[in-house]
Amino acid sequence: MADTDTILTTRTAELETVDHAVMGEVVGVAHAIGDLRKALDALEGLLGERQFEKAAASGYQEIASAFIFLQRTLGGLQSAEANRHAFISSIAEELQCAYEDAEPLVEARLQCLKPRQEPTGEKLAAAKARLNRRIGEMAASDQG
Repeated sequence: MADTDTILTTRTAELETVDHAVMGEVVGVAHAIGDLRKALDALEGLLGERQFEKAAASGYQEIASAFIFLQRTLGGLQSAEANRHAFISSIAEELQCAYEDAEPLVEARLQCLKPRQEPTGEKLAAAKARLNRRIGEMAASDQG
């Protein structure tokens, strides 16, 4: 049986490609969820304002469009997950072991599977300060 660390290290580029694909698709799904949420909020507002004709029309326009976008991004996520599983299978084959034995070894190196950590107040404040500083720099370079 080959050394797991050696195999995963030599295939780092592939692993990173799989990892980035999954994370990219998750970002797309999150964007689509936001669009759908915004369309549904607008629908709720129209219903509250008793603008029933506009509310009905939004179901065929904004809401349908947002839902189709969500479906497409979920399809992309499904493809990325299939690629992740195929990569794990190829590692298992190279290690000459069962998929179930290779899976935790690969998953330990995938960033996309690590729990998302909410930024603390201090980290959030530092990020906002960096962003504001960068915006100030960009504005200054536009004027100069």
